[in-house]
Amino acid sequence: MAAPEVGKQIELTQFVNPLIGTSVSSTSGYAGNISPGAKMPFGMVTFGPDMSRTNYNGSGGYLVPANATEASVNFFSLTHLNGVGCPGQGVVGMLPRTTPTSVSNASGVPQQPAKFQTSSETASPGEYSVTLDSGVGVQLGATERTGIARFTYPAADKGYFSLDTRLNGTSNSSSTRGKVKPENVSLEISADGKVLSGKTVAPAFCIPWGTAYNSNVYFYAEFDKPLKAQADPASTVNKEINGSTVLQYDLPANDPTLNMRVGISPVSVENAELNLRTENESSSLEQVKAAATNKWNARLNTVQVDQAANPGALTPEQHTNLEKFYTSLYRVLGSPTIYSDVNGDFRSLAANKPLTTVVDPTGRVEERAPVNVADYDYTKPDGSKGSYSTHYSGLSFWDTYRSQAQLLAILAPDVANDVAQSTVVDGMQCGALPHWVDASDDSTPMSGDNALPVLAGSYAFGARDFDVVTAAKLVKQSAFDPTSACNGNKSFPNSASYLDFGYYTDADHASANIERFNSDYGAYSFLSAVGEDVRNNPAVAVTDSDLDKLADRTELWKNMVDPATGKLVARKAPTTPGTLGDVVSPGSFHESTEPNYFWSFGQSWDDLIETTGGNEAAIDRLNALFSMDDELTAKPTLAQLNGGQDAQTFYMGNEPGYQAPWAYNWVGRPAASQYVVSQLRETAFSTARDGMPGNDDMGAQSSWFVFASLGLFPVSPSDPGLAISSPLFPAATLWANGKPTRITTDGDPASSPFIASMEVDGHAYGRSWMKASTLEQASNVSFKLSEKPTEWAANVHPTKAAATTTTAELSARSLEIGSTTPVNAKVTVESADLTLPKGTVEIRNGNTLLASAPLGGTSPVAKAAAGSAGAAVTIPITVPNSTPVSVMKLVATFVPADPSFLASSASGVADLALTAPAAKPTPTAEATASAVPTQTVTNVPTTGSSNDGSGNLANTGLPAAAGWILLLGLLAAAAGVATVVVNRRRLGRRHG
Repeated sequence: MAAPEVGKQIELTQFVNPLIGTSVSSTSGYAGNISPGAKMPFGMVTFGPDMSRTNYNGSGGYLVPANATEASVNFFSLTHLNGVGCPGQGVVGMLPRTTPTSVSNASGVPQQPAKFQTSSETASPGEYSVTLDSGVGVQLGATERTGIARFTYPAADKGYFSLDTRLNGTSNSSSTRGKVKPENVSLEISADGKVLSGKTVAPAFCIPWGTAYNSNVYFYAEFDKPLKAQADPASTVNKEINGSTVLQYDLPANDPTLNMRVGISPVSVENAELNLRTENESSSLEQVKAAATNKWNARLNTVQVDQAANPGALTPEQHTNLEKFYTSLYRVLGSPTIYSDVNGDFRSLAANKPLTTVVDPTGRVEERAPVNVADYDYTKPDGSKGSYSTHYSGLSFWDTYRSQAQLLAILAPDVANDVAQSTVVDGMQCGALPHWVDASDDSTPMSGDNALPVLAGSYAFGARDFDVVTAAKLVKQSAFDPTSACNGNKSFPNSASYLDFGYYTDADHASANIERFNSDYGAYSFLSAVGEDVRNNPAVAVTDSDLDKLADRTELWKNMVDPATGKLVARKAPTTPGTLGDVVSPGSFHESTEPNYFWSFGQSWDDLIETTGGNEAAIDRLNALFSMDDELTAKPTLAQLNGGQDAQTFYMGNEPGYQAPWAYNWVGRPAASQYVVSQLRETAFSTARDGMPGNDDMGAQSSWFVFASLGLFPVSPSDPGLAISSPLFPAATLWANGKPTRITTDGDPASSPFIASMEVDGHAYGRSWMKASTLEQASNVSFKLSEKPTEWAANVHPTKAAATTTTAELSARSLEIGSTTPVNAKVTVESADLTLPKGTVEIRNGNTLLASAPLGGTSPVAKAAAGSAGAAVTIPITVPNSTPVSVMKLVATFVPADPSFLASSASGVADLALTAPAAKPTPTAEATASAVPTQTVTNVPTTGSSNDGSGNLANTGLPAAAGWILLLGLLAAAAGVATVVVNRRRLGRRHG
């Protein structure tokens, strides 16, 4: 299929179904916790229904049984968190009624929920609508900071509207509802009822494990009809009572509709009105919906699946796959959420002293002066000035560091940069990098200091336009300062005992150890990547010793391994200093199990596999996890792939196991990764209301599906690289920073999930890992697929330096001294991973460098060898008149541009006889020499020489023990260049 026309958008919103994931999964027991409400990309407003919650299912505001025909809504509200496992937000609670009935009782508890038939409900990007059983039609839309509603009543005399400022997301649970007091909210109603404004309370997130702080959301709403006068002076209709009201609007008999436009703000009613005036002064619902469709299409078109351009030709299976994919992408591009007003104002994260430690259930909110994005200009490492335009909240770092942060950096770098800057600004305000930000407060529902891998992953995948210097300062502080805390939430709790023992002690901290390893690696990776200019900045002052300490800490996971079982375990404190404490069995792994957490730190998989029994043991472990057989013919059930948080088999519904399918690549079985990923895409996700395997967690689970559908995944989240599997679609265009990359296959991945071969820009590619820069620079990534498992990339390690082979041939066996006609050395370099080698080829006579040329780049003298996975370069060799007559012993050496990805190699030694210049000038003639067959030399730089008598650079047969570092040192020394000492441990740990 031809690629979509460049620059032409596809209508992709038609494949988005916001109702997917709104019910509890039949296997994991957890819902996607999705709000199907109307919203813009990353919008502050999500205008939709709020329903009763069951435990933590429904924390996103919405929950119905998967096959329900009838449901009830407590109220509609303007803010919701996408897919979270804890309640929050849900403010400006309202409900249209046909009778003068309040949305809540005198205590602020929702009463008489409005029933509706699920068949009357529709949702699409930027729109939600439902017809209540009362006969009221509800249509909702949104801009970034405003909502718009149309309520269509069955009759003009039934136009009642109820609003209660005490309502919020905690009102949907029997244990937390009805506690907000009227003195902590406010409501003002204009005389004609056309303007409602006030203050509501967004509850402290994730009570009792999250933040202790409530926050305010202010609103300013305008209606297009006046109030209807009440005949009874004693009537409570059209009056404000304890922050709530029941209003009756005067509707015309021929048009019983009430239209509302409402702006919200975290700062003030005035800013809420400003947001409304700026974003929706007078637009109709239809205009707002059209604008939302356009904005969503622009964002969704960052990945254009060719099939979507011709919806009429789709099979049911193809349509289902597109619906799963674009609904997932829609959710990725909906989180996190805008928190600053149109003028840049937002509520600071800087809490007053003494810090609050207990949630005030009455809704009291600490007063804080507003701040503005313009207050946080910064100087970039290159000395230029930087700023940001939008502050973000809804930063669910524990959930998003594994894949969502990286995907945002690729597809929405403008947002990813501002999210990173928002994180830095939050850290400046509260004293340290935050953990989980809702509204303007830091929450700690999960373990770990997960802003570190989020910053590292964002930076690794190209989001670098933020205050990197301050970020590095805060990252160092988080990693090394035991007092570092954001509003009292410590960056590194119990750091002294952790560093003394090399692990957190007791059963409750098994998974906390893993999160600490990943936080340390995020710090190490970020501080390594930002460069010496940043590390040496006096405000940062990161030393090589600091990096070494972090590198050592990333290996402390070995203390978790139980040698008797090969499992990760918790340990007690040691009884003897310098030893490991006793194993705690079975250990506690938060929201999952050891088999799923086992693969949580992809940066250490090589050592993990070796330490726990080697490749065969790892394969057995993976097969058991995924209910897979060695032949790759098993068809795991949904229950086996999404067993829930207590399952010993795979649990797709939560983040700790997200990387695991690609671990097969590290044990020489990439075909198994390809197959397992295809099974998960097909089985664990569907288009039904219960079609998500678990909480979406601010787009985290959706980002897994998007990456998996592209055949890529950042298994080492803080490193700039992606593990490879086979894609879901035959052809798609990925737009990263405005540049298109085509990802294509030669067949239907549904029936052929295995990779037979792969090419990048026409060059063979034979490893199951791709550097982020390779993807960024590539124009075409193509796969040939197979119905059966193949050995593609099975014998090449995904991330280690692949062996190379350097061969050369001379155009002649002798060279006249002083001649202007050179002898040409054609040097060909091939890599074991089939990639196009990039680097430099050097020709030396002993220790003397005669000539060099770049290889594998754009230079006209460095071109890919025709029909080969390697590259070739022709290097002319001449010698000056002063050279004595002798026999030159030539060696061609390949010095890779990236020695962490490709190894150095050298050809053998060949003799080139130098002859004396002729006694008198001779007519110019083209020297000819017959080509001599090339003798291949593999892998290694060599010393010494040999001559096969043919004029070729030949194999010396010397051992391969000398590595590329030794070779470079010898060559540099021979050339009189100071040898650079390389910290091999640190370089070897980086992936890509």
